[in-house]
Amino acid sequence: MGTCGRELGKERMYQIFVVEDELLIRQSIRNTIEQMQGPYSFCGEASDGEMALSIMQDLMPDILVTDIRMPFLDGFGLIRHAKSIMPWLKVIIISGYGDFEYARKAITLGVDQYLLKPVRSAELIRVIHETAEQIEKEKADKALPVGFDETEVQDALLKHFMQQLLYGGVETDVLLGQAGMLKLDIIRPFYLVCVCQFETGAQDHGRLASIVRNVLRGSEQVLYYFNAADQLTLVLFENSEEELDEQAYRILQILKHEVQDVSPVVTAVVGEQVQRIGSISRSHKMAVDLLKHVSAISAGQIVHMGDTGQLTADAVRFSGPLRQEFLQKLTAASVSDVPALLDEMLTGEDSEQYQSRLMRYYTLVFLMKSAVQSIAAGRKDGSEKDAADELSEKYDVFTASIRYETFRETAGELLRMIVDSRQIRTASDKYSHVIALAESYAEKNFCDPNISLISVARHVGMSAAHFSTVFSQHEGRTFISYLTSLRMEKAKELLTSTNARLADIALEIGYNEPNYFSHVFRKTVGITPKEYRNAGRPG
Repeated sequence: MGTCGRELGKERMYQIFVVEDELLIRQSIRNTIEQMQGPYSFCGEASDGEMALSIMQDLMPDILVTDIRMPFLDGFGLIRHAKSIMPWLKVIIISGYGDFEYARKAITLGVDQYLLKPVRSAELIRVIHETAEQIEKEKADKALPVGFDETEVQDALLKHFMQQLLYGGVETDVLLGQAGMLKLDIIRPFYLVCVCQFETGAQDHGRLASIVRNVLRGSEQVLYYFNAADQLTLVLFENSEEELDEQAYRILQILKHEVQDVSPVVTAVVGEQVQRIGSISRSHKMAVDLLKHVSAISAGQIVHMGDTGQLTADAVRFSGPLRQEFLQKLTAASVSDVPALLDEMLTGEDSEQYQSRLMRYYTLVFLMKSAVQSIAAGRKDGSEKDAADELSEKYDVFTASIRYETFRETAGELLRMIVDSRQIRTASDKYSHVIALAESYAEKNFCDPNISLISVARHVGMSAAHFSTVFSQHEGRTFISYLTSLRMEKAKELLTSTNARLADIALEIGYNEPNYFSHVFRKTVGITPKEYRNAGRPG
């Protein structure tokens, strides 16, 4: 989710984004923010609302400073769309238009500060300070207990309804009757379950529940239920599959942002979409099962259930003491299936062979080898040696084979490890071609000033929110950061191999304004383009 909400020591860093079509004014605002004392960081800028929206969706800033009249998408349009994606966003408008109608419209859009041009630096600094104080005050208010809109009885009934919806065993007509009594309009073509795991201390559970309640208050097509103090289940319903996935990623990103002070790590699973109310419980069980090993291996990630599609029998080729039928079941198993698979292995047709210590040892060696291969396949370097060293330190299979019970316990752990590592790996595997396609497109088009997160997401056939999440998790950085690195590498090449003017280099790598190019270059490389050019040439 970009760099928003970072902490420096104990102090929160407020990320500020600036949108202004007049270069000199934008440069002045940028300089003022960069010279401010306190927890403030200038995180980006744009010359029009459309470009700004694309970049902001990747960076997720805390404060927006924007003009009103701009080409392509004006300030009011930008605010409306940005707040739908980032409800926490605070907005400071800077405009040369002081009439009542503009002020009235700004108020209806939830603008926090309204300044008229020309704006003095001291005035801008003052309103940024006030906006930060407002953020802190609202954060403190969210931590305080707030009353429910429903009565305590209605709240208890809603909780009971959610339990029945998620855990099953209740006829659909009964569920619909209860939903009607609770005035819940849940009849839609598509349903989806998301499950979130929070890392909080016991003292933070009350604050977490209050923040979640405030974030989701008024969301008519979202129901939520705390399975445990630190585990939240969301049930979403929409009229189309695309809207449902987009809504899921948007809400999860908002939750991660809003709870970061009480839970810096939020792990989430986006369940499979279902078309029947009665199927919600099945979707919930699958999501909870997946979350258990996602939390252990990929904590802090958002993983889609579709990313862990079942592996075909030939995805991992086994050979050894176990029957092929058993191995085929193993390739499609989830962690919850392991106890039954273990029982099948030890009580089936070949169960007598495990009376032999030699066969128990042989089986554990085979499972160890399979676990090593599965773990190594999920690592970038693909090193089986490292995985083998790690497992050899953890398991002494020779000793474990002596007693039957120890053998059974070790075999179960290795089976779980095989399933765990393969299922988590598939999320990365599934999207590797999407990432490759996006990177290839970016490498060919980074010089186009109109390239954006939205245009690349459209090129690979994904929503912007989904693509942003997948790219960041797969690559460990945002798409905007990746695009900037492509442009900076090309700039370095042109600076040292040509005598082109900085303005021409800026245009060639996709920046319409030389000053902004220089700013980004200095921020990324650490020195100015001119200094880099001089350093790269003999004196």
